[in-house]
Amino acid sequence: MINQLIAEQFDEIADMLEILGESVFRIRAYRRASDVVESFPQDLAELHSKDDKAIENIPGIGKDLHSKIVEIIETGKCKMHENLVRKLSPGVLDILRVRSIGPKKAKLFMEKLGINDLKKLRSAAESGALATLPGMGEKSQDAILKALDQSTFLQTRIPLYQALPEAEQYVEYMKKCKAVERVEYAGSLRRRQETIGDIDILATGSDSEMMSKHFLAYPHVKQVLAAGDTKSSVVLKDNIQVDLRVVKNESFGAAFYYFTGSKYHNIQFRTLAQKRGLKNNEYGVFKREKMIAGATEEEIFNSLGMEYIPPEIREDQGEIEAARNGKLPKLIEENDIKGDLHTHSKWSDGAFTIYEMAFEAARLGREYIAVSDHMRDPKEIKKQWKEIEKIQKQLNEEGIKIKILKGAEIDILKTGELNLPDEIIEKLDVPVISIHTSFNLSKKEQTDRILRAFAHPNVKIFGHPFCRMLGKRDNIEMDFEKILRAAKEKRIALEINSQPQRMDLNGTHAKMCKDFSVKVVINTDSHTTEQLSNMKFGLFMARRGWIEKGDTLNCLSYSKLMEYL
Repeated sequence: MINQLIAEQFDEIADMLEILGESVFRIRAYRRASDVVESFPQDLAELHSKDDKAIENIPGIGKDLHSKIVEIIETGKCKMHENLVRKLSPGVLDILRVRSIGPKKAKLFMEKLGINDLKKLRSAAESGALATLPGMGEKSQDAILKALDQSTFLQTRIPLYQALPEAEQYVEYMKKCKAVERVEYAGSLRRRQETIGDIDILATGSDSEMMSKHFLAYPHVKQVLAAGDTKSSVVLKDNIQVDLRVVKNESFGAAFYYFTGSKYHNIQFRTLAQKRGLKNNEYGVFKREKMIAGATEEEIFNSLGMEYIPPEIREDQGEIEAARNGKLPKLIEENDIKGDLHTHSKWSDGAFTIYEMAFEAARLGREYIAVSDHMRDPKEIKKQWKEIEKIQKQLNEEGIKIKILKGAEIDILKTGELNLPDEIIEKLDVPVISIHTSFNLSKKEQTDRILRAFAHPNVKIFGHPFCRMLGKRDNIEMDFEKILRAAKEKRIALEINSQPQRMDLNGTHAKMCKDFSVKVVINTDSHTTEQLSNMKFGLFMARRGWIEKGDTLNCLSYSKLMEYL
């Protein structure tokens, strides 16, 4: 999808401008544009082909950025991006892709040690030179060495938010083939893992040769790896591998189940089948030589007397036993979500007004939205409260049924103190506390820091707890069980942040919340109106964590939520 390429180019431009010490406003414009483009619901190339002025009218774009977007759509490149790369060094972009290294560190490394590629970075880390730089030390140096060792693996994994639209588009393309009767994607993507290796597509229909030829003719294919009537493999222009398996209609359910995985879930299922004198594989479930199930996944589960297990929890975490005993969770669904308790507006780093954010949230069916801007000045916060009251009145008069809550995203400082005065925090409807600095503290230091923040009597939500950015920044270290015990005692909900690059908490940590009876809250952390639709990414993680409606703070109605708070 061209949107991803444009967003990445704009992000890299912003990083390079920051290294060069350019205007903060110019840098911010590219970062905002990157967010807008990445979350935009339409393919920009398609939009441009229909109306060459449409992109310019998207909020947060404008003429200058519009011309660069068109340039990337038409050529796949951006001259400004290329000029900046030449000015700095091509290796600088590789350095910026290493976890825990942002523009500030990259600039420091260049200026002090002349580091402008990964080879020099590794050499400086191994020699101990990095640790001597201001603000570094041995822990930071070790973290960079660890990230460099992981980089090869990371480059082979594709983020869910990038793979999902590719898979959906490919499936829609396959449906246009007359021979196709059913087509679906499977694998770790269907299980909603945060990153995937490749995309698996299954199809059944009347003519396997026609389906395979149609698959290979997909316009985004860069390279054909294999071509056959039952299996074909290609690499797309954005370097994602896609495999097609053509199966018989009577075996589609068995293949869909088998290729969805996970490997260890399948082993448990197969072991149970063997104990009952059955054999199962990608072709079906068999009693001796007779197929007794295969056309649908429901048949496969019924053959062993168990409930249907949703794909997200097929990870060998007790789901087979639960399905046999009728004790599977009723996983949360999007229509269970009543509101969004972490969003940003133009009052801080958001791109839209409070009214625009609230209006879009109402359009999406939300009952309430919290404005959670990064703000430190109590006077400004009080001004925002007055504006919220004014906008709430306006929305009421217009018949738009949504409540705006007064929130803030409050920094947890290195000491564990919060960066807003108590008199402000205690008047907020929904204070969200988050970590945005000092990611490399030791496990004990980070845990103590969080626990000190939890001691504040008005804290309601702990935002993006592990601070991760997929492919860029690892989880911070903490004693998570200790944090969960404190959260339960203090009635603090832990956020499942739906930003596609975060998805933090992940499924494993969400399940731990459930096991400890700690509430979660699924928020979008939106900075644009388009990002309010990203709730699905948080839901994916929640479902992987066995989360139900009753486990989730923002599944409460507005009146019940206010009672709880």
